[in-house]
Amino acid sequence: MKAESLSSIIGGFDGGQTVVSFSMARLTVDQLLEHADELFRRSLVTLGSRIALCGLAACDLITALSAFDGRVGSLLLLPASSDSVSGDRLVAAAGCTHRMDGEGIRALPNRLEEGCSSYADATQWLLPTSGTTGVPKLIGHTLLSLTRTVKRDVAKCRGFIWGLLYDPCRFAGLQVILQALLSGSLLSVSPSHDFDRQVDGLVADGVNALSATPTLWRKLLMDGRIRECPLRQITLGGEIADQQILDGLKHCFPAARIVHIYASTEAGVGFSVHDGMAGFPAAWLENERAPVPMRVRDDGHLLVRPATVPEGAEIAGRLNADGYLDTEDLVRVAGNRVFFSGRASGSVNVGGNKVMPEYVEEHIRHVDGVFDVCVYGKRSSMMGQIVAADIVPDPGVDMAGLRLDILNYCRSTLENWQIPGILRFVSGLQETPAGKRERLI
Repeated sequence: MKAESLSSIIGGFDGGQTVVSFSMARLTVDQLLEHADELFRRSLVTLGSRIALCGLAACDLITALSAFDGRVGSLLLLPASSDSVSGDRLVAAAGCTHRMDGEGIRALPNRLEEGCSSYADATQWLLPTSGTTGVPKLIGHTLLSLTRTVKRDVAKCRGFIWGLLYDPCRFAGLQVILQALLSGSLLSVSPSHDFDRQVDGLVADGVNALSATPTLWRKLLMDGRIRECPLRQITLGGEIADQQILDGLKHCFPAARIVHIYASTEAGVGFSVHDGMAGFPAAWLENERAPVPMRVRDDGHLLVRPATVPEGAEIAGRLNADGYLDTEDLVRVAGNRVFFSGRASGSVNVGGNKVMPEYVEEHIRHVDGVFDVCVYGKRSSMMGQIVAADIVPDPGVDMAGLRLDILNYCRSTLENWQIPGILRFVSGLQETPAGKRERLI
């Protein structure tokens, strides 16, 4: 049986239904499919084509996905933040025959299309990720694997207006796009990457469902305008959702359903937690009836067994004999709860002692007067690295007193090597293009 394509699913909705709102304009189902068909016709691609979609704006990406899914062999999605060298390398590694960017679509020179593609029934969606070496890797998904957990209850979801804050070409952005498109919801997208304009768009469209990293949620709460949105669905992903941010969102939006999701480009969507508590139940470990089978290795690595295993050498190298994938996330079990500690590759080495930045951040956030914090390693000729922390204080806080409070609290709760040797007060924190905390070195 031929797999469903994105356009065939969208085509099942009312043609006059609005699916995308952008820059004061609206796009209906019929208009989207018309644009997609026009793009497909003029592209002159075949089932053997492999297309690189490079840094496309959300509306252009949605049109391209609707045009090509199920009609070509593979689609490589490159975020706008990809540098040209890495991007060209990934395009070559994926064997792309065509490239689509802001200037349109064109065939690449000296690239032959295969007469018959093994992905003719299910187009492969190639998403780049960074492995432990920082070198981008390609992870192969299909529409089916990407939408395994998407809620497609149209009667329930049609009243949602989803806002898009993520880069549409990244895994998290795709999840928002596909959730909206496949459930009959309206998707609100901004033509700008400017945070202020993005928030203005969310408020103008009356967004009531929003997904963001904890870093972006803290930024939204500090900005304040997001409180004007009648949020009914709040989703957190991409980073550790600690109790402080969960409680903060519940305080601001008491009527909203708050969910934090464990997902990655490699594993897809693993599970979601709805109980308002950080971490996840320890009862889910070694439990075949859990949302996804999970184990904790002796070294603290979380292993999961995805329902659908993506393709690619990066994945194959991290699977054990039982089909469990090393997520490279560290966890710790405390009582009846499992808490995330951070990425195995993200520790700070202080004189041979490993310090998890997220663990130190969690402690510092307990200090009154601290709105947000970013912990990272700074090079040290004596210790290899020392712990540094950038602090965003609450308005009007006495800096000298807050500095003393932070150091006293850290000395009472942390080991000596975990205590920040450098404290800086800043007005805001930088995030990566994926909306995550940027840890400087």
